[in-house]
Amino acid sequence: MSGLNKRIPVSLLFVCTGNICRSPLAEALLEDFASKQGCAHRLRVSSAGTHAWDGNPAMAEAGLAGARYGLDLARHRAREVRRSIIEENDFILAMTISQHEWLRRAFPESENKIYLALLFPRRLAGESPEEADVPDPMGESVAYYLDVLEMLQPAMPAILGGALREENV
Repeated sequence: MSGLNKRIPVSLLFVCTGNICRSPLAEALLEDFASKQGCAHRLRVSSAGTHAWDGNPAMAEAGLAGARYGLDLARHRAREVRRSIIEENDFILAMTISQHEWLRRAFPESENKIYLALLFPRRLAGESPEEADVPDPMGESVAYYLDVLEMLQPAMPAILGGALREENV
């Protein structure tokens, strides 16, 4: 991708609203998947929220759901997305279409690296965004958080593959 400063490892940032549910789960899921594929050293994964309160831990339900997948969210602390965070990442993966649009408006200079998570590595333009939103599980049961993980898990190979394909461009 032109315009990106290639760094190894390739860096991906998952973004949701509060950085206490979806994006930390996606972050942990991708880290786990990359580790199992033997390529975690080629990747740096983090998360942030469009309206996060810095320092908040992940929701208890997110931790419980993550634990069922072997993920540990105990050390996660929320952070609000800032220009410096956007600049230090190669790819920004939004959980919803509205967050994707918010990020592109807030950081127009980085729009070439902002994607919708479930459509990455494909461009949003020309793709059907139907059912591409990862629903917000805030206030829901652990079962709902597990549904979110089930939605995210199949996207991990494409996200990892897309990021690593760009590694040497």
